[in-house]
Amino acid sequence: FSGRWHLRSLPRAQAGFSLLELSVVLFIISVLTALAVPGYKHVQTNACTSAVINDLRVFAGAFQNYASERGDWPSVTVAPGEIPPGLQPYLSATTWGQPSPIGGAYGWAANSLQQGERYRAILTISSVGGNKVTAERQQLLDIDRRLDDGDLATGNFRLGYRNQPFIVIEH
Repeated sequence: FSGRWHLRSLPRAQAGFSLLELSVVLFIISVLTALAVPGYKHVQTNACTSAVINDLRVFAGAFQNYASERGDWPSVTVAPGEIPPGLQPYLSATTWGQPSPIGGAYGWAANSLQQGERYRAILTISSVGGNKVTAERQQLLDIDRRLDDGDLATGNFRLGYRNQPFIVIEH
């Protein structure tokens, strides 16, 4: 032995990690992951909720500006994601044509019948093709609590036809 220590000179059993050591490390990593994932999900859901609330406020303001300047709401109901005629200047800098953070697409409806009640002007979030609006009731309730009255059957944020969320701009 010349004073230099080489890995080759160690017995085979001492050259690496034991199965027990690797198991302990994997266990610790899995526990940390199990603790982190719910927190991450909560933050992600909260971000989506905030984005939807912001979008709805921006869109409602755009439609109200249109109605104020033109004297009435757009009369044409268009497919979700499409900008109603005349609203391009009001909605062009928004996320109107993009998918909603909770799935589906934003839409406009005039004189809409929802759950047996008629509304003069509403904004909808509707499932489109494979892009479905979330069925996660807790998230929809959170949007309602932060935007309205916390009850999806009353107030201005509700569930309408096929349980698709909508917000009332004018009754």
